[in-house]
Amino acid sequence: MKKELIVRPIRGEEREIWDQLMATHHYLGLKHLVGESIRYVALLNGQWVALLGWTSAAYKSGPRDKWIGWDEDTRHKRLKFLANNSRFLILPEVRVKNLASQILAANLKRLPGDWVKVYDHPVWLTETFIDHTRFAGTCYRAAGFLPLGQTRGFRRNAGYYYEHGAAKTILVRPLRQEVRQWLTAPFLSPALLMGKNPLADLNRLSVEELLTRLKEVAIPRMPRGIRHRSPVVLTVIVCAVLSGATSYMDLGRWAAGLPQSTLRRLGAQRSPKQRRFVPPNEITLRRALRVVDMHSLCRAVAGWLDSQGLKTPVVLERLQSLRERTHR
Repeated sequence: MKKELIVRPIRGEEREIWDQLMATHHYLGLKHLVGESIRYVALLNGQWVALLGWTSAAYKSGPRDKWIGWDEDTRHKRLKFLANNSRFLILPEVRVKNLASQILAANLKRLPGDWVKVYDHPVWLTETFIDHTRFAGTCYRAAGFLPLGQTRGFRRNAGYYYEHGAAKTILVRPLRQEVRQWLTAPFLSPALLMGKNPLADLNRLSVEELLTRLKEVAIPRMPRGIRHRSPVVLTVIVCAVLSGATSYMDLGRWAAGLPQSTLRRLGAQRSPKQRRFVPPNEITLRRALRVVDMHSLCRAVAGWLDSQGLKTPVVLERLQSLRERTHR
């Protein structure tokens, strides 16, 4: 008889039994799943054989962050694209050879899509922490997880770290070969977004040339707040639109999501008080687009797009549409 393995998120009415089984049979028990989370069940020929719990990734992990190539700020901005397999339980009565690695492989195939449905963004790198005094992590290695080293034996609670002395081995599994490149790119890669439709990948374009062209497009000084340079403000607006922004709220969110290294590259103002580069906020972006000479802006942007080999009139249309909203 052919064995049919299905791994799927639990249904609402299955939550109580899932929690009860996990609390009873997993050596760590179950208090709650941290942050964003999805509970899965594995069924073999219709019978429950395993439970898996995925949560938000660990906020900080030296071996993982070094392997990715993250600085602290980029980690903070991109951490949501990682998930942690915090619980994996093969039910006590189940004895099937290689089942655990098969379940993990089936789960990983659908994880990005399931995360998009629940949280409106995918995950592209998974991690887990193994108590190497108890387990060898054989099923994870068989499913393609890579061991990166050991933790220092601290846990995070309410923003503080406490030493518990139980170091664990961290393993990671990229769900795409290019995941480290995506997670460390200056601008958010469209590949990370899954299902979104940005107009272009800014990482493939010369944003520095756009900055140069926009120096010829002046906007009046803002009377209040941090005085961002005009080319920087306009570059942020254009890049946000290329990345899919269609409203002023989108513009503000996109700017706020820029890592410090990218803000430095764009020439953003550095706040002495905050000791960090500060992006122009939504109000600043709105004011700039209200007073800028749109003819000069569109001419500069069109010239830059042409130099990059892009034919995207939608960019100019969206800029004009945003401008019109400021005058309503």
